[in-house]
Amino acid sequence: MSYLTAPLRDVAQHHLKPEETVLTAIYAHPTVLHSNGGWLWFTGYRQIHHPARAFVLTPDRVLILEDPTDPAASTANREYLSASCSLDRVMLFELRSHLLDCSLTLVMATPGGPERVTIEYNGVSENAFLAAVACIRALVDDQPLPSSARPDETYSRERATSFSDWHAVLVGLELRQKNAVTRYRAAGEHVQEWLCVPTIDERTWWQRLGIGAHEQPPAVLVHTDRQILLVKEVRRIVRGHTMYGSDAWLMPKALLQAARVVSGQRNEPELQLALEHVGVTDVVRIPVPPELAERALALVMASPSMPE
Repeated sequence: MSYLTAPLRDVAQHHLKPEETVLTAIYAHPTVLHSNGGWLWFTGYRQIHHPARAFVLTPDRVLILEDPTDPAASTANREYLSASCSLDRVMLFELRSHLLDCSLTLVMATPGGPERVTIEYNGVSENAFLAAVACIRALVDDQPLPSSARPDETYSRERATSFSDWHAVLVGLELRQKNAVTRYRAAGEHVQEWLCVPTIDERTWWQRLGIGAHEQPPAVLVHTDRQILLVKEVRRIVRGHTMYGSDAWLMPKALLQAARVVSGQRNEPELQLALEHVGVTDVVRIPVPPELAERALALVMASPSMPE
């Protein structure tokens, strides 16, 4: 745990069991996120402060800890333990990548239903978190652990070996989409099929006059030998500047219970994926154009875990 500050190491040692092995420990810098809102034509920004945190991964659980010396810490009553997530309860992963605004969300199966546990971090730590996700996926899928749980030379070399094959099988995607898809794949993972979902314009007639913009960004739906991966391109305007990033959903194939095309809020088709784990169900919805709905469904239904 040498990557952590001394106060965070002390908190981690306090919460770790004597026999627990630490696979990786990541220091998440304090972050200040800007949440924008508005009324009519007026836009405002609100700052959200997150304290310095530690993400500690063991073979059985994830610990998210807060730095006791950070003024933004809010878990003193729990001895600075923000969350303890058992890996045998993980249903899927949700990741956000927007330069300085990144996050990892573990969707957990709990007695009260699906629960989302999120840790925010900036782009400095992104590769470390992606390596940790690859490690968690291996544990959840009962696969051998990667050679390294940190983004070191071994991790980079393993990914570089697969990189050219990944780009070759993704021919037809824009470079930005290829890079986004490869970001969320583990070394040795094979793409079996993919589908590009173009931008879906959901603007009403008055919004097309320039009053506002409502559209579903382009997305890529990928079927690999281990997961169904959904990657959406996201464009955000922060203080007048356009920033590009991606949102991703990593869904283990073994937990896919059902898939169907349903009618969305605007009576447009959506691909609805249901994942079930220890009796708990969570649903991921993907807006698709009518002409691609059947192809998207067929891509997911090719998973051997899907019921006939």
